[in-house]
Amino acid sequence: MAKDDPFDLEKFRLSPEDVKAYADKAAPARRRSGREFTIVPRSWSDRLKGARLATTYKLAVYLLYQHWKTGNPIALTNVALAGTGVTRRSKWRALCELERLGLVEVERRARRSPRVTPLKLN
Repeated sequence: MAKDDPFDLEKFRLSPEDVKAYADKAAPARRRSGREFTIVPRSWSDRLKGARLATTYKLAVYLLYQHWKTGNPIALTNVALAGTGVTRRSKWRALCELERLGLVEVERRARRSPRVTPLKLN
């Protein structure tokens, strides 16, 4: 190509030294903060509008996260729920409400934690 050609790519090519100099000055890659989140399906969101207890929302989000993490069924222990602010008595009230709303199926077991299966995740 002619020396005065404005489309000559050789004019724009960086030397290896220039590339190294720019790479050293580049900003470090950002790391994600590691925050976790839970996606609530629209069908659950619509049905949860009929909930009367705040604990029902807390339990629903906890169940969705555990379902994503471990699968079905979920053993719902009091110790696991303690970190979410759900007491053992409010756990049962919220489970009854979630069952009434048609979002979960509960297997009640004598003197053991209930097993919960989330429904309608689509």
